[in-house]
Amino acid sequence: MNIIIDNMKPKRVITLLISAFIISAIFLAGCGKDTPSPTDTQYAAATATKLGISFSFEYPITYGKITPDAFEDTGGDHSVSLLYGRPGNTSDKADKQIYIIALDPIESRMNAAAWMAEHIRLLEKNDPAFKLIERSTIQIGSIDGYVTAYHSSILGNYLSSDYLITWDAYVDYNGYIWKIAVMGIEELAEEVKPDFEHLIQSFEFLN
Repeated sequence: MNIIIDNMKPKRVITLLISAFIISAIFLAGCGKDTPSPTDTQYAAATATKLGISFSFEYPITYGKITPDAFEDTGGDHSVSLLYGRPGNTSDKADKQIYIIALDPIESRMNAAAWMAEHIRLLEKNDPAFKLIERSTIQIGSIDGYVTAYHSSILGNYLSSDYLITWDAYVDYNGYIWKIAVMGIEELAEEVKPDFEHLIQSFEFLN
C-alpha cells in the first residue's frame, strides 16, 4: 500500500483523502439522523369508549392495560387505567399509572373547575404530604379545562409507593366531568410530567 501511495502524484493522494473524509462525514451524519436515540419514547395509539363517548389518545408503549377490556364500554367501569412497572420492579404494584374517567356532576362538584377545587381542598385537609406544584388552565383539543400537579400520599392504590406525584386535568364534555391523569412514584417524577403532556396533547373526543 505504501508503494502505491508513494508512486501516486501528491494531488491525487490529497484528492482521495478528501473524498474519503467527505464520504465518512456524510455516512456518520446519516446514521445520527436515522437512528433513534435509546431515550426516545415510543407511543401506542388508542381509541376507547366510555358512557357512549369515544375518545382517542396516545400513551407510551411501556404501559399496559389493567384489564383486557380497558378501552371498551363495559357499562360498569367508566374509566381507562394503564400501568407501568419499571425494570427490576418485583412488586405486584406498578410505578406509574395513566387514569382517565368520566365523572357525574354532584352538588359540590357541578363542573370541572369545582371538581378540581374540591379535590385540592380535601387533599389539603387530609393529606400531610400534600404539596401543590401547579394549578392552571389548559386546553384539551379545543375545550378549555383545568390542570393541577401535586405531591400526595393517599392516592394510587395500584402503585408501589405511598408517596406520589400526580398531574390531573379536568374538562367538561357532554354532560360529564372528565379527569385525565398521570401519577407515579416520587422516584419517577421526571417521567410523569412528559407522559402527562403527551397524553393531553394527543387526547381528542370523537363524538
